[in-house]
This record gives sequence, structure tokens and C-alpha cells, in this order.
Amino acid sequence: MSFSASYDTTTRIVTALVFVAAIGGAVAAHSVPITFLLFLAICLSYVYSPQGYVCEGQSIIARRLVGNVTISLEGLREARAATKEDFRGCARLWGNGGLFGYYGLFRTTRLGKCTWYVTNRRKAVVVVTPSKTVLFSPDDVAGFLEAIRAFAPISPGGAAALAPETPSPADKLRPIGMIVGAVVGVAVLAFVLFAVLYSPGLPKYTLSFESLAIHDLFYPVTLSAASTDVDRIRIVDLGVDADWRPTMRTNGFANGHYRSGWFRVVNGETVRMYRADGTRLILLPPKGTGTSVLLEVDDPERFVREVRALWSRP
Repeated sequence: MSFSASYDTTTRIVTALVFVAAIGGAVAAHSVPITFLLFLAICLSYVYSPQGYVCEGQSIIARRLVGNVTISLEGLREARAATKEDFRGCARLWGNGGLFGYYGLFRTTRLGKCTWYVTNRRKAVVVVTPSKTVLFSPDDVAGFLEAIRAFAPISPGGAAALAPETPSPADKLRPIGMIVGAVVGVAVLAFVLFAVLYSPGLPKYTLSFESLAIHDLFYPVTLSAASTDVDRIRIVDLGVDADWRPTMRTNGFANGHYRSGWFRVVNGETVRMYRADGTRLILLPPKGTGTSVLLEVDDPERFVREVRALWSRP
């Protein structure tokens, strides 16, 4: 007999948040390897998650895309719907705690060490055999229990096999840990959303006779007139000057709206770039072996005139 397994609200929320965080991380990273690893982790979590259950003979089969798991019911001691007490003092030892379900090795105050193949904790079923305690979550809890008892009658005295454990001091601290974890999760999500949506517009700067100060939130810099090759300052159009197109971010910030920091460009140089959505940037080359700067401004032609007029004075 086959039984479906659907997600509870927590699983849906956790899965959605992880997807949002992964997309945000991929956009912010602008890195193919990092994007691949993020979505590989999500895919692996899905293929290892329980997709449903089959009661067959004296066994329960937890169906997974990566391969089914068979749990023997020989010597079955207990099969019942889980209660809140079964989840008290829950600690994940090794496994997944909400992304496409809850599966792996866990420990609770009442059940001790147990193996989970769960997608909905509200419909969890506890199955105790001589070798292990296993939790499932079929949509049809009553039908699932009926099928188990039909194939594998419970051994006499089996219900006594589970003795409640005395709550430990750590159990009282777990709600605090859950709150802290939730706060950290919200903070991470807020950071990812900030990284994806951050859009300050054109870089702010202050130009004087001695220097150009670029006021960036992440990578501010001040260029001195004496260290800049004024004669070579010019406008670079990334749509035409392919040599200055960025190929890789080496140490900087980048999303779909704004970029700042160090970037490697087509010609092999590593430059400091401060760019919003435009393609026409000011190239500020150094004297000697310094680092070139690419800066987007509102009126490139006027900026070049102003900086040359200020910095070319004797």
C-alpha cells in the first residue's frame, strides 16, 4: 500500500527562504562555481527527501529519488501517531532540518536517538523496532497505522520499550537556541536581500585641487592629483572599448545595479571600478605602477574638463 507525504508549513517556509537566499547569493557572488554549489546543495536535499511510503510485507519503504530506504518491521514493538512529547528536547544529530522535510538522525527527550523520514511533523508516526526508532509522516496517518499492524502485529509488551527520559538542563535552553537560530536566519535573509537590492545610484565623489575622493559604502578611495596621469584621463565606453570590460570580481561588491571594488578586465589589468548601470566610465590611470580607476559620473565630458582644469594647474 502506498502513502503520499506532503509538506507542512514550516517546510514550505524554510524551503522558500533557502531558495531566495540561494538566488540572492548567486546574484551577489557573480560566480559560476558558487552558484553551482548553492543549487547543488538544494538539489541534493530534494533527492534525499522522502517522497512517500510503501507498506509491503514486514517492511516500510521510504521512497526517495536517490534510492529507496527499507525499514524492517520484524519484532515491531510500537506503531502510533506521534505526540508533542515525542518532539520535546529535539536535537538534530545529522540530517536536514526543514529543507524539503526533516530527515536523518535526531534525538528527542522521549524517543532518544531516532531516524526521521518526515515532511510534516503534524502527521508524524512513531515506529519502534528492536533495532531502531523511526518516524514517518504519511498524509493518511490512520490508514498507514492500519497497514502496519496488518502486516506486522505488535509484539506483546512492546509499548513498554520506550521509557521517558528525565529532562536535562539543556532541554530548557533549546527554546532559546531556536529563537537565536530564527534571529540569525532572519538576519542572513535580510543581508541577502540587501545585497540583491542595494542600488545607491551613481557613485558619490568630491573633487578638489589635490584629490578625488570616491565615497563608496564598501570600498571608498581617495586619489591624489600627483599620483594620477592627468594627460591620459579619458572616457571609456564599455560597449566599444572591450579591453576595459570586467571579466571577474577579485575583491568587491557586485549585483545587478551597482559594482564597486577590484575587478579584472579583458586586457588583464586589475582595476578599481565604481559603476551603477551605465557603460560610459571615466578612466583615471595612475602614474607608474598604481591601479587604474574606472568611475561612472553623470556627465563624463564635463567631468574630464573639470578634473584636467583642476589637476593640470602648475
